Amino acid sequence: MRLAIQENVSLKQYTTLKVGGVADYVAEVKDVAELRAALLFAEQTKVPPLILGGGSNVLINDAGYRGLVIRVGIKGREYN
Repeated sequence: MRLAIQENVSLKQYTTLKVGGVADYVAEVKDVAELRAALLFAEQTKVPPLILGGGSNVLINDAGYRGLVIRVGIKGREYN
C-alpha cells in the first residue's frame, strides 16, 4: 500500500467556511492502515500531525499549517 501525500496544499477546500492557508503536507486516509502510514510519515519526517474530519466548526489560520494534515474519510467503521 502506498499512501499519497501531497505537498503545499491549500486548506480552504477542506473547510466549510473556505478559509485557511497552505499545509506543508496533506494525506487523505480511507482506512486504518493508511492512517497508520500517515502517522508514521509524520514521525519519520518530524512534522506535527493534525487530524481533520469534515472541516466544519474549524478555522485554519491564513498562515497555514507547518506539518501534516490528515484528512479522515473512514466510513462504516465502529471503534470499541
